[in-house]
Amino acid sequence: MSHARAGIRCIWSRKGFTLIEILVALCVVLIALVPLIRMHVLSVRQIDAGMLMAKATLLANAKMAELVAQKRPAFGKAEGRFDEAHQGIAFYWKSAVSEARPSELAAEAWSDMRRVHLDIFWQKGDRDAAVSLETLVHVVPDRKIEIAEKQDDDSSKKKTNLPGSAR
Repeated sequence: MSHARAGIRCIWSRKGFTLIEILVALCVVLIALVPLIRMHVLSVRQIDAGMLMAKATLLANAKMAELVAQKRPAFGKAEGRFDEAHQGIAFYWKSAVSEARPSELAAEAWSDMRRVHLDIFWQKGDRDAAVSLETLVHVVPDRKIEIAEKQDDDSSKKKTNLPGSAR
């Protein structure tokens, strides 16, 4: 009888997978794959949002440098649109220049200071986003600068002989 059982064992020994085992393995892989695909899509969206934020920050720095480079930034508000677009998205700016006088400091120390505030806006889909910069600018009053010429006297033109020089 042991001989017959051994023959049955040979018949029932397998060398492959059944269809049900393959379907169960595919289900396990799909259950793990769905969150991975979702994470990939979210990371691509975050990269895109980061690129837009970086572009807006570069535009804000350039516009702020333009405003600060003025000899006397004019008081008031201004707005406009940047000519260049990034992936079909337009960027807009608003600036406000006001007098800077913090209450805790002396008024005469801040008499020539101006506060420059700049906002950069853009819209992607149904979402609005913005970058804001603010700085203080010291306005130098227009003064006539006189340069007095210094007269040369012969005592300042003394030459010293260095060791090893042949003079």
